Amino acid sequence: MILSSGPLTETHIRRSSRGFFGRISPVWNSNQILKHVHPIRSRARKIARSPFMGNSVVAASLRIQQGGLPPGYRLSDTAREFAVFQDCEQLATILASRVGDAKVAPNPPLWPLLAMILFEWREVLSAKDILVRGAAMGLQEEVRRGLIIVSYLFPELQEWLAELPLGIPLWERALAVPLTARKLVLLEKTS
Repeated sequence: MILSSGPLTETHIRRSSRGFFGRISPVWNSNQILKHVHPIRSRARKIARSPFMGNSVVAASLRIQQGGLPPGYRLSDTAREFAVFQDCEQLATILASRVGDAKVAPNPPLWPLLAMILFEWREVLSAKDILVRGAAMGLQEEVRRGLIIVSYLFPELQEWLAELPLGIPLWERALAVPLTARKLVLLEKTS
């Protein structure tokens, strides 16, 4: 059989009716993502009114939940579980490591709580200090990945995260982080 060496035209290419991107299209819908991210973005204070205390996380989570976060996230219940932490940096490190660790079950979702803490107390938190604490706990890669995932969902946090070298491969930044972030956001719909 002799193959033509001429250019391929569209008639030679058969288009799949439901290829890879067709199967994951629900993950790519930006309007659904915004519906889940917007309550955190709009209701989290840009500067905390008080120093960090465990019970202030619960109050902030209730405020965000009332702002329209879907009830399946159970943000205030999750915040109550983590209210025992009195050290903001330690809590942010633990949450970031759990968000960034693929082996940790994504339910209940922890990314909203981490995002809320980073929004409200980012003036007293340093990305570098959180990563150093993560390294001391043996969780540096997970913490880095968790912070990158949350900053993907909230571009406002990227400037805060800019002091950190990304340290992840291009394929992970371009494919894995966006897919993971979007899947975590839409998890509430599938649970």
